[in-house]
Amino acid sequence: MKFSEQWLRSWANPDITIQEMCDQLTMAGLEVDSLEPAAGAFTEVVVARVESIEKHPDADKLNVCQVTDGKETLQIVCGASNVRAGLIIPLAKIGAVLPGDFRIKPAKLRGVESSGMLCSEKELGLADSADGLMELPGDAPIGQNIREYLQLEDNIIELDLTPNRGDCLSIAGVARELGVLNDCEVTEQQWAPYVQTIDDELQVEIQAEEACPHYAGRVIKGVNTKAETPLWMLERLRRGGIRGLSPVVDITNYVMLELGQPMHAFDLQKLDGKITVRFANDKEKVTLLDGKDIDLKDNTLVIADDSNVLAIAGVMGGADSAVDDSTVDISVSYTHLTLPTIC
Repeated sequence: MKFSEQWLRSWANPDITIQEMCDQLTMAGLEVDSLEPAAGAFTEVVVARVESIEKHPDADKLNVCQVTDGKETLQIVCGASNVRAGLIIPLAKIGAVLPGDFRIKPAKLRGVESSGMLCSEKELGLADSADGLMELPGDAPIGQNIREYLQLEDNIIELDLTPNRGDCLSIAGVARELGVLNDCEVTEQQWAPYVQTIDDELQVEIQAEEACPHYAGRVIKGVNTKAETPLWMLERLRRGGIRGLSPVVDITNYVMLELGQPMHAFDLQKLDGKITVRFANDKEKVTLLDGKDIDLKDNTLVIADDSNVLAIAGVMGGADSAVDDSTVDISVSYTHLTLPTIC
């Protein structure tokens, strides 16, 4: 399990160093497998905005960009496919040092002067790969140091948990352990009370009670799947080893990491009838979210509707009921399993 030191300290913040914390957790039976910085080592990278772009006169795949850091406008040649006017991005200024001791100097690209570099997540050591520049929210403060803006002075802790410590498969669980070890306060997150505005329900039938004693869900209508997941949430997910996908998926993953409760969202319009928790029929099939076609066995616990298998319980959802950009209404479900799921 991976998680951010900052996130953990928002729950329990004993007056000890990060190394003392890791030693303490290991000696308590929660072995720390690794400790690493939340980002690569870099300097002089700030939030900036692309004011305008025009094609490079001698290179089809390059653009000449005018970029402001709030104090001055710089000319920067960039080949990223997603560069455009108005884009907010990280800017490595002249004198900046990026991960790998890559130093930014004045340069000429095909005869055009370039005074800096627009950066992707990979170039900042935030990801192993990137398809283009890192796109920051429109309200990101122009000129602010990117390390400060993203709160990158953080560490990623990875625990190698034993099977008997499933209670620590969450920020909340590790925080409770840390609180006991240090006799310090554990501050649970507070949320506004939920106000019900719709009466829609989705019937649930549990046929395999010995494997799943409890399964619950809630219908949520009018979801905007085109909304952007907040950057702070994406960063916490990234530091937990999870890639951001879409607002609905990101929220369910966030809850899982923070509270230890796996959740799954179905597109309500793609469901037929009630939800049934049962063992698969022999030779039933399901196409999972990763595109794999699975031949199910009769000891595989599944979530199904009246027509199809929707998910392998506790493992992965199916592609046919997945939330996508056209989704408006969803059913968010969670389950408690008592037996291992076999497929």
